[in-house]
Amino acid sequence: MVYGALSTHRQTDPAALTIPLQARSVIYETKAVRGFWLNRWFGTASPEDALRALSQVRGLVADDVLSIPRGQPFPLERFTEAVSLAEAPAHGTKPLFVFEDGRDEDDR
Repeated sequence: MVYGALSTHRQTDPAALTIPLQARSVIYETKAVRGFWLNRWFGTASPEDALRALSQVRGLVADDVLSIPRGQPFPLERFTEAVSLAEAPAHGTKPLFVFEDGRDEDDR
C-alpha cells in the first residue's frame, strides 16, 4: 500500500513520483494497482460506510498498527509561518492550528 503518493507537493524529481512495480508482479502474481482519491470517496460513500471506515482506521491507530505523525502546533496568529512550513519541501510535519477556547489551563 502506498499512502499519500500525491502528497509530493511541488515535487520535481520524476523518480519520487513513481511506484516501483515489476511487470511480472502483475502478470504472474496476484498484485494489482488500484487508486482512489479520499475526498472523492467521502463524497460518494454513505455516511455509514464512511463512519465504519474511520472507526476501523481509529482502531488500527489505537492498536499501534498505524501511526499518525504529530503535527507542529501553531496559533492562528502565526498563520503565515504555518503556511510557509506546509509549502517547504520535505518539511516532515504538518502544521496544526491550535484554537484557544478561552478556558484557563485548570479548567481543561
